[in-house]
Amino acid sequence: MIWLPVVGTYADIDVYASIIAYADLLNQRGKTAKTYIPVTPNYSVPDELRLPEWENAIFNLQPNDEAIILDISNPEAIAKFVPDHQILEIIDHPPGYEKYWQTRIGDKAVIEKIGAVATSIFEWWGECWDYDKMSPEIAKLLLGAILDNTLNFNADITTERDHQAASKLAKIAKTTLEDFTNWYFSAVSQTILSDLRNALIKDCKQVTMPAGQETFTFAQLTIWDSAKIINQINEITQIMDNNGQNWLVSIICISEKRNYILVSSPKIATYFTKLLNLRSQKGWLISDQLYLRKEIIAKMLQ
Repeated sequence: MIWLPVVGTYADIDVYASIIAYADLLNQRGKTAKTYIPVTPNYSVPDELRLPEWENAIFNLQPNDEAIILDISNPEAIAKFVPDHQILEIIDHPPGYEKYWQTRIGDKAVIEKIGAVATSIFEWWGECWDYDKMSPEIAKLLLGAILDNTLNFNADITTERDHQAASKLAKIAKTTLEDFTNWYFSAVSQTILSDLRNALIKDCKQVTMPAGQETFTFAQLTIWDSAKIINQINEITQIMDNNGQNWLVSIICISEKRNYILVSSPKIATYFTKLLNLRSQKGWLISDQLYLRKEIIAKMLQ
């Protein structure tokens, strides 16, 4: 048995789509594979894209089983799920743990600079199988993951591979890239606005300040148009205050190509204003370029 587990406390569309697509690929090739998706995916997976039949909530790794870990390479997080000797592959895209995994599992670790893990899974499907055997439903999931993780191809981590994969996936999904992009970000925005609290809480990560003495909750939302959310400062503040003492919320506005950032304290505001060259406007700190959370964290580490 090959297991593909969600590692962590939440599932965004990149890990959700990649796990389901890879499990389907393996099963089609005669290799028994099961997903482990014990959490409801966050706002980046609209209900219309979910495939509940693939959301297996039971994880029963046996000594002879293997696991494929997608969209994460943090050794501490992975160790809670699978010992090193049972890892068949690790596929991730943010750099940081390449050397660690190379010494332990060698070429089984594929950690590369690319916009989305979904792009790697799509390419692998074509290399070892047949694109004609990919369903439109899975193609839409992978396409949504690429759009989300590259911020509609505006993020610095976007590559030509992401562009090419998205174009091919749109054809498999029997749509156009423009039509699906408009639909996807509209659906995501509606999900966020219909339940702002749930959207925020389900996309939080605990991050440690560079000095290592203080942690904060980092929430991220990606929305097409900021107009309907930037006036909800009081509601966002209340939600985040109830979730922890120190926090930062980053609202990524695709259409404006900027981040709207809200923080819990002057100390955090001062730090990120300097780090990202932010300006203040109507209670928000604003960047004049788009930043994914992973890109902000990378700048913190530098």
